Amino acid sequence: MCRLLSLFLLMSTGLVGAASAGTGASSGETRSIVSHNKGSVHQPIDHAVGRVAVSEVTPDLMSRAIQKYLEDEWVHKIKTVTVSVLEPSDPMQVSGGAVELRVIPGSSEESPGRRVFQVEAVINGKPGKIVQVLADVAASIDAVVPSRLVKTDELIQAGDLKTARTRVYQVNHPFVTDQSEVIGRSATRPLPPDAPLRSAFVRLPLVVKKGDRVLIQAQRGGLSIRAYGITKSSGQVGQSITVANLDSGRELRATVVAPSIVQVEF
Repeated sequence: MCRLLSLFLLMSTGLVGAASAGTGASSGETRSIVSHNKGSVHQPIDHAVGRVAVSEVTPDLMSRAIQKYLEDEWVHKIKTVTVSVLEPSDPMQVSGGAVELRVIPGSSEESPGRRVFQVEAVINGKPGKIVQVLADVAASIDAVVPSRLVKTDELIQAGDLKTARTRVYQVNHPFVTDQSEVIGRSATRPLPPDAPLRSAFVRLPLVVKKGDRVLIQAQRGGLSIRAYGITKSSGQVGQSITVANLDSGRELRATVVAPSIVQVEF
């Protein structure tokens, strides 16, 4: 009887020890790693239960993923992009592993403003949950603006210009962003300071103006004729204008070839 009781006590002690050892092997700390780089999220792993826990993809991560997508799409047209997510307003629950947010391209290029984006949670490199994201998109450029009032037909110099950060509502905006497109040209209209310039606001400078005295040249083969005239209109190099011959009073069509010089064909 004593031997049986001793054997029973030894077996009970072994079972308790085995249970304690098993509990020690399954216990562990829960680690949570969230990466905010490029809209990526790494799932927190719960070692105590041996499964991947649910993670949150926040509206902030969605806005950064959309912003990066638009910056790549508009790289040569827009200077800065800001995105504010309106819906969903709550975090999106995602599970299963490392998550990267990817914006699904639309059918055509869209402009800034309120837009809906399809954002996919790619889990461990595999397509995952797709959510519709409503966001406000703002875009800006560095527009060329006059630093002073420029009068009509006035020649524009480098010192007359500067750049200003300007919000735009179209990707294919009409504003000038390169000062070299404006320097050396003349204004087609008064240009107020700090107003973004458009290509239509400038033109090649007029080298002759209405009422100018000009030299009229005509040449055929070895024959050359010269006379003086008065312009009836203004013109740039290469333009055709009307000129009145001072000697005969006859009006001719002539091409502007240089300041104060026009040429006629005969």
